[in-house]
Formats: sequence, structure tokens, C-alpha cells
Amino acid sequence: MASQPAAATGSLTLPGLSGAEQAAVDRRSPSYWAQSHAPVHDDPRFPLDLRMELVRQYGRFSMAYSTAIQPHLQYFGDERGYIAFRQRWGLTFTLGDPVCSAERRRGLLEEFMGAHRRPAFVQVSPDTARDLSELGCLVNEVGVDTRLDLSDYNFKGKEKEWLRYSENWILRRNHRIEEASLKAHESEVVALSESWRATRKVKRKEVRFLNRPIVIADEPDVRHFFLFDESGAMTAFVFFDPVYANGKVIGYVTCFKRRLPETSQYAEPAIMKTAIEQFQREGFAHVWLGLSPLAQIEDGEFRYNRLFHRTLRYLHEANWLNRYFYNFVGHTQYKSRFRGVEEKTYYATPARFNSYRLLALASLCGII
Repeated sequence: MASQPAAATGSLTLPGLSGAEQAAVDRRSPSYWAQSHAPVHDDPRFPLDLRMELVRQYGRFSMAYSTAIQPHLQYFGDERGYIAFRQRWGLTFTLGDPVCSAERRRGLLEEFMGAHRRPAFVQVSPDTARDLSELGCLVNEVGVDTRLDLSDYNFKGKEKEWLRYSENWILRRNHRIEEASLKAHESEVVALSESWRATRKVKRKEVRFLNRPIVIADEPDVRHFFLFDESGAMTAFVFFDPVYANGKVIGYVTCFKRRLPETSQYAEPAIMKTAIEQFQREGFAHVWLGLSPLAQIEDGEFRYNRLFHRTLRYLHEANWLNRYFYNFVGHTQYKSRFRGVEEKTYYATPARFNSYRLLALASLCGII
């Protein structure tokens, strides 16, 4: 199969689901964004089963599962690997690393840059950033992705006292944390999700692209942890996407975290502690907490855009942006308290001017 861009695919067709269950996947998302954007049928040139096969083999990064199943992405590549991307305002933005072998990565990036004029590569790893720098891109840090290495991770010490306290606070009030299928609690998840959305700065639509919109249905290898109060009512949940390597799940990444507005702030940390301990017992290697956007931007390892560097550092701390659009500082502080390994992530483009690109990316993500 020759390298070529594939048409947009918003299909949420998932392996192992019956026809009725698949119809429910397309029907059940409560988000304004999902309701107002009809799914696009899967492209036969790059079907989901091929994407998932590649993700299971090469998707050793936190965005990999999302690149395979998020609605409305487009694809470029062949049976050896793909690059997921979307376009906004005439610009092209890729999502995460190429899903391919290390040996294929450089060639696939070159082919993509030959087919797309001045693309922007968003949330890529240091290895991909190095390739792009050598291909003539300016490479800027855009935040950190926090990883917990479960072989030696623990909850001891003063720095993690808040996690222990959160669990004890929940248990003392006869609340329970339970892992279960989403199907068993579908109506509760919908109601909780809508209540949570009403408290957000962006209320009418899911934040997307860098976060995949929630799917109210069970999905392959996705894990669901719920918190119930003493009356048995669901008050919070945390869902985890799988991360793969060499054909098997090696860990999980936090993908959705929601709670009722009146629920204690200790709910989410208590669920996280329970889930991390469960994954440790099962022998998984890692838990990723996901991107802290614009956090700890230093730059210097690669040739970078100095104006873009100053812009991103300003935006992370800007009170008006954190208050009215997206709480960058809050995300950074929360994830840093887990004391994990903070991995730099990058934005790369051959373009010299990025103000318009930054606005287009914010629009693509649903922030503005």
C-alpha cells in the first residue's frame, strides 16, 4: 500500500462489539460536540483493525490509543505505520508520534512533510522531535507527560500523604471504589458527565484532539473505576486508556476524570490510588497521567522558536486564560504531586510564525 492521506474517519466502529452495541456507541455520547458532528464512515484504505494492529505493536506513548479511535482524524501512511492528523483553518496538525517502528519513523515523517505544506507536529516525544529537528523544523517544548513506573512506585512519605488521606477520607464515610463495565452504569455516567460539564469553563463541547471526547460505551482494553457514596449513588469516575508495546498492554493512561459538583475533592485522588494499586498487582509497567500543557517550558535541546517559547510561557501563567478558558496551572500542580517521571513533549514545525497556528490549534481542541 503506497503512502497516502486517507479521508477523515469519525467512525467509532470497535472490534468485538455487536451491531446493537456499535449503534449505541455512536448514539450515547452526551457531548454537544459528538451530537453535532455525525460520524464519518471508516476509510477502507486505513481501517480501524489495521490502525489497532499498529497501535498494539508500536503504540508505546500515551496518545497512541486516541490516534487510532478518536473521531474525525485523518490518516497518512501504509501498512507499516501511520500519522494521525486533523486540519483547521487551512493548517495541518498531527497528533502524537507516528505509530510505526523506530526504523520507519524518519521516512514516514519525510513523506508526510512532502505531502503537507508546513505542518505542525503536536505532542511528540523527544525521539520524534529529534528527527523533525534534523528535517528542518523548529522544535519547542509544549509541556510534560507524567509517567509512574509501577515496579517501584509507592505511596509512602509526606509528599504522597494527600493520596493516603484522600483514600481514608472516602473509606471512613462508607464510600466504595469499584472497577466495572461502563455498560452496567451507563445512565449514571451520562448524568454525572453532564453535571460535571456544567461546571467547566468550556461547557458546550468536549475538549478534543489532544483529549479524545468521551464515549459512553465499553471499549476494548479501556478500564473504568467508579466511586459510589454510602447510598450507592455514583459520585465520580476515572477511565483509563490502554498503552501497548509488542502486541500487549504495558500500562494505562488517564483519559477521563469526572465528579459531581458537590462531591469531595478527595474523590479523584482516592480512585487514582486504588487504580494504580490494582495495575501494580496485575503486573503492568506504567501509568501515564497525560499532558500538563505548557508546563515547565525551558527549551534549548533543539533549535527552537524564541517568540513561540515566550508566548507559551506567558500563556501558562496568564490569569485570564487560566480563569476563563483552561486551567493550565491547576493541571500542572495536580499531576506534579504524584511525583512521577516528567517527560518533555514537543511541538515542531518548519514555519517561523505560529500565532495563527496557535489560535487554530486552540479552536481545533475546542478551547476557544
